[in-house]
Amino acid sequence: TVAVKAKELAKLEHHDLLIIDTAGRLHIDEDLMVQLEQVKDATHPHEVLFVANAALGQDAVNTAATFNNRVPITGSILTMLDGNARGGAAISIREVTGKPLKFEGVGEKIDDLRSFSPQSMAHRILGMGDTINLVRKAEEHLSEKDAENLEKKLRDASFTYTDYLKQIGMVKKMGSLKGLLSMIPG
Repeated sequence: TVAVKAKELAKLEHHDLLIIDTAGRLHIDEDLMVQLEQVKDATHPHEVLFVANAALGQDAVNTAATFNNRVPITGSILTMLDGNARGGAAISIREVTGKPLKFEGVGEKIDDLRSFSPQSMAHRILGMGDTINLVRKAEEHLSEKDAENLEKKLRDASFTYTDYLKQIGMVKKMGSLKGLLSMIPG
């Protein structure tokens, strides 16, 4: 199969990681489940992650349970958390599979996939924003020294147009304004 050949090539080229992505489905069918079992038996993966769209709600939970029964998973990834879905399915998927939610996707770029944070998820479910991940994003793009310099300029009233442009650039690196605003409570 393609997956076996990919694994052989990854070993031959000394790669540390091989991701085998199977076809996604909105419903379970027997052909898909047989294919997944065959791929798992042929490749013996260290991790089997179930990926679910947060907007699917209960359908994602039912699909996760079926997948876990046929091809035992080691965890889940919940995507599309940047939209209106708040991720209530995360709790249910965790409950029916008994496996942890490992990652959450909040956009379409690789930087939008991050480790799952239960506290952050709880805040989103309760409509309290996502200040935890907002702070993480800010820390990634702004050093403590830069923050101190910015604060000093604001206090001294020496904040210039150039400083403003730097800040706009930094905010752009953090992601879309819509995405950042969705992290703020209210």
